[in-house]
Amino acid sequence: MSVASPIYRRPPRPPGIYRAARGLRRAALIALVLVLLYVGIVAYSAVEVVKSSPGVGNSSTTMDSNGTVAISTSFTLPNSGFFPIQQFALHFRILNTTGDVLVASTVGPTDIPAGSNQSIPVELYFPLTGGGASLLTENQYLQWQVWGNATYGYLFAISIDIATEKSWGAPFANLSVRVGTPSGGNGSTVVPVSVTFSNDASFSDSGSLDFQVVPASGPDCGQGSFVLNVPSNSPFSQTQNIAVASGCDPSGGHVAAEYVTPGSTVPLPSEAIP
Repeated sequence: MSVASPIYRRPPRPPGIYRAARGLRRAALIALVLVLLYVGIVAYSAVEVVKSSPGVGNSSTTMDSNGTVAISTSFTLPNSGFFPIQQFALHFRILNTTGDVLVASTVGPTDIPAGSNQSIPVELYFPLTGGGASLLTENQYLQWQVWGNATYGYLFAISIDIATEKSWGAPFANLSVRVGTPSGGNGSTVVPVSVTFSNDASFSDSGSLDFQVVPASGPDCGQGSFVLNVPSNSPFSQTQNIAVASGCDPSGGHVAAEYVTPGSTVPLPSEAIP
């Protein structure tokens, strides 16, 4: 006697729409995992970029022919991550000790490739007038405010903010003008004018210092000029006798002086005459 084998029925195949939905769910799950992995790698790299000690390099200062100060420096931003930094815009503000804004400038935008240590050259300019006038005669520390914005890894917005101080040496530090007592007579009255200062700037004072002795009342007493060729970190002290009108009394007046170079004239602070 034989026993019949059991009959197994194959389960019915799921409908096509079900199979398609299941495939989409699997694909979505794989895509989600890949996106989360990408976001995690980008986020990690972005944090490493922000922590990579970006900073402002050494700076050099010159006086331009138009009477403005030119500062040359650089900004270093190491990009040790796996993705490029895109549209990096760098912003600078420089303030003097009283909070006057000397420079407000933007550099870029520029792109920084992945795995690079890029140095961005920076040129800044400001006039020695207004808030910059104090820099002519006062050594001080300038406040540098630097910040940058960019997109990292085609996805994240990153920002960098740096505050630092840089010393400024004045080209006419501790400027002093002294006017002596008029002497002489018979139409040949003269008055001695003494000028002292220290060139603490990183550039030389080359040109002339033109001055005018202005009394408290009445016409101007007289004028003169000192030829300047004062190297950086050097003192200056000279006296000059200038002819003045008979009867001129400079007491209570002031001396108006200008620093004159080819192409520019920069007024210096007025000096009172005791």
